[in-house]
Amino acid sequence: MTPHGVKDKVALRTAVLNTRRTLSNEKAARASIEIQNRVRSLPVFESANTIMAYAACRNEVQTGRLITEALKGDKRVALPVTDTDKKEIYARVITAYPEDLIPGAYGILEPKTSCPVIPPQEFDLVLVPGVAFDPKGFRLGFGGGYYDRFLPRLREDTVTVGLAYGFQVVDTVFPEPHDCRVKYVVTDAAVIKVC
Repeated sequence: MTPHGVKDKVALRTAVLNTRRTLSNEKAARASIEIQNRVRSLPVFESANTIMAYAACRNEVQTGRLITEALKGDKRVALPVTDTDKKEIYARVITAYPEDLIPGAYGILEPKTSCPVIPPQEFDLVLVPGVAFDPKGFRLGFGGGYYDRFLPRLREDTVTVGLAYGFQVVDTVFPEPHDCRVKYVVTDAAVIKVC
């Protein structure tokens, strides 16, 4: 449900981030465990050889258990690196979590420069953070367009999964032509298959 009175992306971003900020660490951790369990139960998580996750920050849905499990399962795991000059993200492969991570742009943990870069076309599964998602799979981010520029570079059969707390799924995120959709949205209450 879109928050009352919200009529555009800016207002929606503010409203959802305000709600997310009020989540207690305990609630965020409990919901994140449920979301990660739901992702783990997706057939694509089991079958994927190469996964891109993200390091959660500012009360985002946590991904640490999925990263750890994927590494233990001999999957290739990468996390994004933000290039603020080019306004894009690219990915580097890690072999140890969280040891291979250092603070990067915006204070978000990202792989060290010694970790190898991996082309987007090699991913089978990409876990996508977001401020909000709608039932059609459209995503509202922080407004920098980083994922909107990255996602079109994936293979057509790469599965993209948006991770969100229940309140982050709204009626609309006011999508624009350049916005990309994810194929699934996974919350602590449901798995929404978009396409």
